[in-house]
Amino acid sequence: MIAELRKLSREEVLQILRDTAVRAFVKADLRNADLRGIALPYANLARGLLAKADLTGADLEGADLAGAQLVEALLIEARLVGVNLSLANLKGADLTKANLATASLRGANLTDAVLEGANLSTTDLVCADLTRANMVGADLSGADLLGANLQSANLARADLKGANLEEVNLEGANLKGTAMPEGFAHPDRGEGDGSAANT
Repeated sequence: MIAELRKLSREEVLQILRDTAVRAFVKADLRNADLRGIALPYANLARGLLAKADLTGADLEGADLAGAQLVEALLIEARLVGVNLSLANLKGADLTKANLATASLRGANLTDAVLEGANLSTTDLVCADLTRANMVGADLSGADLLGANLQSANLARADLKGANLEEVNLEGANLKGTAMPEGFAHPDRGEGDGSAANT
């Protein structure tokens, strides 16, 4: 049945979920699928192929998407609380206003991703690649960004209070109006005090 999902219409996929309560889609091929508003909490989508899939407003709380391919996927306002996206490829994905609180994005590729207004509080972003990511107004309070790459990322008005920025690369990042962790020092702005940067 997994192999056939790619050929099914959105309505047929939803009917299968309703009728059989299928929750395991390991390595499923759902590229370009219209899954707007779908509810798949705690589903196993590990290593799934979801490039350019439309998951706008989807509920994937607690789902396993480790190693999934989500290049240019739409996850606008999606509920991704506690999701496992470790080593997932989210290059160019749109996660505007998505709720990723307590999610694991360890080692994930978020290059050029849009995370504007997203909730990333207490997320695991250890060694994640956020090069050129748009994180304007994102909530990163308490997030673990150890070794993350934020080169040329737009962090304007983002909240990084309590975040771990050890060994993080902020070269060329926009920190205008960003709330930084207490005592944080950055060569472009000097000693931080936990307050927003001067505009």
